[in-house]
Amino acid sequence: MIEVKVPLKLTLFGEHAVVYGKPAIAYTISEYLTLRFKESDKFYIKSNNLEIKGIKVNLEEFKIENENAKRLLAYILETINYFDSKKPVEIEIESPVEPSVGLGTSAGVVVGTVAGYSSFLGMELSKDEIAKISHEIELKVQGIASRMDTYTETYGGFIFIEGDKFEKIDTNLSFSAGYFKRIMTTAEMLRRVKMMKENKRELFDRILDAIGKIVLEAKKALEINDEEGVGELMYINHGLLFSLGVTVPQVDEFISTSRMIGIKGCKISGGGAGGAVICTKDERAELLLRALGGKVINATPSFGGVKVFHL
Repeated sequence: MIEVKVPLKLTLFGEHAVVYGKPAIAYTISEYLTLRFKESDKFYIKSNNLEIKGIKVNLEEFKIENENAKRLLAYILETINYFDSKKPVEIEIESPVEPSVGLGTSAGVVVGTVAGYSSFLGMELSKDEIAKISHEIELKVQGIASRMDTYTETYGGFIFIEGDKFEKIDTNLSFSAGYFKRIMTTAEMLRRVKMMKENKRELFDRILDAIGKIVLEAKKALEINDEEGVGELMYINHGLLFSLGVTVPQVDEFISTSRMIGIKGCKISGGGAGGAVICTKDERAELLLRALGGKVINATPSFGGVKVFHL
């Protein structure tokens, strides 16, 4: 049996703008997606969460109504087709968080399936190969996607992404984070932002340019462990994401209250429309998140990226 552990991620700066070539910063947290690959006479997927609770799907029939499950299956099928293998496998998926909340569960499924199924076939892919293949598959399924999530979860740690280049950031800062119920998926939010680009191109470009400058400043602040500087930039980045139309009242209330009570920095993290939020490390942020109906996660940075175990 092959077992794969994929760290989930939080976006610190640059979400949405990264899709249009601007830089972004993300890091992997201490919450892990687990995938297991077992010998089987047919292709099967099992999961007790990811909103396909308790079911077992025969991929040869591909009959299912749940939209999240359809997208999940699309990622896995594209991966299996990529390797052009007819070797059947049973894939079991476990997630510590709900799907589609901005923590990179979709990317985690892709990265985990690429790493796990290739190992199941006897291949030994480098992390660079895993990241590139995973991004190609995510792009094919979603139609629009940055390489941020797949590369961050493959390599682990704090990652600075700009175009086709990426580099690791060395910082000692830590964060508090969690998530609220989401009302739209990342793919839907990406389409909404794209519509704004088409309707108000000049304004859209200025907002994205400003986000790009914030990311570059944030990189410098992280490298010198300037928590106050990072926090201030988080609030500014959130305001620009509000301008793009990707926030919701519940999250905006959380961010504004956080600022009012003195938390150094907070913002949405990921696609928006609810979902993940991140703040500079502060117990008050976690208490406030719970008080407003959110769920706190273990946002402690993790390092090492995707890991494959032969059991």
